[in-house]
Amino acid sequence: MRSGLRLTGIKVVIKANGRRYLYRRVGASLVALPNLPENHPEFLAAYVAAGSAKPKARDAEGSIAALCSLYLASHEYSRMAASTRAVWRRTLGRISEERGKGLIADLRPDHLRKDIRPLSPGAASNRLKAWRSILKFAVEEGLITSDPSTGIRAQRGEVQPHRQWTNEEVEQFRDHWSKETSERIAFEVIFWTGARCVDAVGLGWQKVDADGWLSFTQAKTKGPATCPVRTLPPWAVGMKSDHKHFLDVVPMDQMIWIVTGFGKARSVKGLSQWMSAAASTAGLPDDCTAHGLRKARAAALAIAGATASQIGAWTGHASLSEIAHYTKQADQKGILGAKKEQQMGNRVEKFPKSPN
Repeated sequence: MRSGLRLTGIKVVIKANGRRYLYRRVGASLVALPNLPENHPEFLAAYVAAGSAKPKARDAEGSIAALCSLYLASHEYSRMAASTRAVWRRTLGRISEERGKGLIADLRPDHLRKDIRPLSPGAASNRLKAWRSILKFAVEEGLITSDPSTGIRAQRGEVQPHRQWTNEEVEQFRDHWSKETSERIAFEVIFWTGARCVDAVGLGWQKVDADGWLSFTQAKTKGPATCPVRTLPPWAVGMKSDHKHFLDVVPMDQMIWIVTGFGKARSVKGLSQWMSAAASTAGLPDDCTAHGLRKARAAALAIAGATASQIGAWTGHASLSEIAHYTKQADQKGILGAKKEQQMGNRVEKFPKSPN
């Protein structure tokens, strides 16, 4: 029997939530198709209609859009961490969409100031960083002779950092989400390891050695991070309650700990948003984020008596200033009391109480 005509140029995308999306490639563009079998009349009609779509025009030479495309194909961009590349791709995509038709040779400092002026302080800072990177690249490639971003500063403003969870908020989340739920598992994994979402999505037994230590290379900094999984070191006994919560829920029968309902690892962005939604469902404030759990772990380590080096080894922070930033909201009395014991070896015997 003669086989039917095979359709070409079809791209299938399956999202983390399991939903399936179909597209037809037309030049450099992707045209959406209905999620139907390829022999369905509606699918065939949409496929034919997509073929008549106008291909995406190439960016004009010397334009800002062309510069963005060149930068995204450069070695400088390729050696960034995957999570950083995703952020920069979105930022440069917006620059290309909003300013792409202009020529880089015509760019002046006042153009850049006008571009970042309407943005919030944090967004303006990130946008200016992107401009500086592509314009520096343009100078190095001989596309322009000088960098118009030199001397420009983004507006100053207070950028609110991720807030550290309180002990009461941690318990409220645990009270709401029972041990067998995927929300509770993800919570305990992130809270115990102190890992960023970009690293937490890949954590599992494959990263735990024979001695029970979890070790991984951080995606953002390329530096190492290590924490105990099976047993606690002597100095960390103050965290045995959190350790028990972690061991009570972490899956023993699956390689990756944080997965979707389909058993697949969650995406980085999906995990962050999903955890925020889980916190909201538990009645917690909107600023209870996954990254706030990382700060809470650093603070708990300080209270337990960990040295700066021990905190850095656990959370992966490389400098004392970073560790100070993440622990400044910790209970100062707890830190002082714990450190006093640690300086004496954590093996001091308590003085007997006075009989009076």
